[in-house]
Amino acid sequence: MRIPAIAALGIAAYVAFLVATIPATMVAAHAAGAVPGLELSESSGTLWNGAARARLATAGGQITLDSMHWHFLPMHLASGRLAFDVSASGPGVDAHAAIGRSVGAWEVRDARGQAEAPLAMAIAPWIAPWRPEGALTFAIPSASWDEREARGDATIEWRRAAVALSEVHPLGSYRLVAHADTGPAQVSVTTIEGPLTVSGKGTLTPPHRLAFSGEARGEGDAAKALEPLLDLLGPRRPDGARAVEVRMN
Repeated sequence: MRIPAIAALGIAAYVAFLVATIPATMVAAHAAGAVPGLELSESSGTLWNGAARARLATAGGQITLDSMHWHFLPMHLASGRLAFDVSASGPGVDAHAAIGRSVGAWEVRDARGQAEAPLAMAIAPWIAPWRPEGALTFAIPSASWDEREARGDATIEWRRAAVALSEVHPLGSYRLVAHADTGPAQVSVTTIEGPLTVSGKGTLTPPHRLAFSGEARGEGDAAKALEPLLDLLGPRRPDGARAVEVRMN
């Protein structure tokens, strides 16, 4: 082997060593600068396998993750993606996903998790007056998106749902299903169980443009007690249900 070739191989090996040993503290500094409101602390490990605590400041409050771990997934390199297995947990939240990045697009696979409903106020401050209660679970088998379009499916369930604006506890359990295929995501809401039944369909255009049309009604012995809440949800129709219309830009 010629000397230049040996030198090139040595340089390549040294660069690979440097990349492999990039400390997690550098990852934390870069992530904090790239994501507004994100602060990582107590970082350990490397770029490829590491851990940290995370705190995300949002318009509605703060989300704290006591433990966040990431692990490099080399098998995804063959398909042109840089991917990591990521898990996170903290007060009222536990989540796991494989997160990847290709040229111009992000991808999430096998994402699942659960959170307490009050945490939703940190992401959507407009729901704060309702003071939601209950448990949220989500599942995203596969999804990808870029600046122009999104593809994939997601399911979110709200179990033992309750709000401060109604004396009926719980109101029920509900499921939201979203499907996107290059255009706006098609969303549908159905009732799993409970005295307050809600159903409807709409479209969601990232980041937060929502158009939803549906209906809500009270069932069984709790129907009369649900009237004040139903009055807030929408006008009464001839069949007794309330028309629910949501428009967000």
